[in-house]
Amino acid sequence: MARPPRMSSMESEETATYQRRFFVYFLYCLPIAFLVTCDAHKPKPNCADYFEVGDKGNYDTTQHSLAIDRKTGTVWYRCPAGKTFLHHRCKGDSIYATWDEAMAFAEEFSQKADSLWRLPTKGEMKTIMESNCVAPTLNTNVFPGAEVANFWTASSGLHQDQFRCSFNSYNGSLSCRQARFIQQPFMLVRD
Repeated sequence: MARPPRMSSMESEETATYQRRFFVYFLYCLPIAFLVTCDAHKPKPNCADYFEVGDKGNYDTTQHSLAIDRKTGTVWYRCPAGKTFLHHRCKGDSIYATWDEAMAFAEEFSQKADSLWRLPTKGEMKTIMESNCVAPTLNTNVFPGAEVANFWTASSGLHQDQFRCSFNSYNGSLSCRQARFIQQPFMLVRD
């Protein structure tokens, strides 16, 4: 077997210099890379702790259980369907319904309230999401009764008719592959 050619002293010095530079570079960059990635895994605070008392962000609230989004003009009922807004809190239990039952509830609610209420679209649900906190990922000063759950939207996915879109209030994720027969809470909006 043939031996590899020997390096000259100049080539040997260049290789050693290269190795030292690489080692120094590695020593300096490794801690910086570590510090940058550490923050990416920092847990987000709970939204109930994140917002100061009275901070309602982009919403105007009324004494009649409504929250008006100043950016979009959408009017939200502040509690999940089934709960009643009383003394700045949501009282009672959320209704857990299939998607079809939730749509029927909104229609019946509209008839009784004498104004058109409906389930929010997936786009509207994204507008109430707070990206800096979790559990639920909503401003709890505006929506005090929202539990951590998947909430129905009026939107359907691109998939078969058996699926609809829902919003996960823990982290704000959206899925359009929720079987429409699953019972979940829902919010109500009007234009």
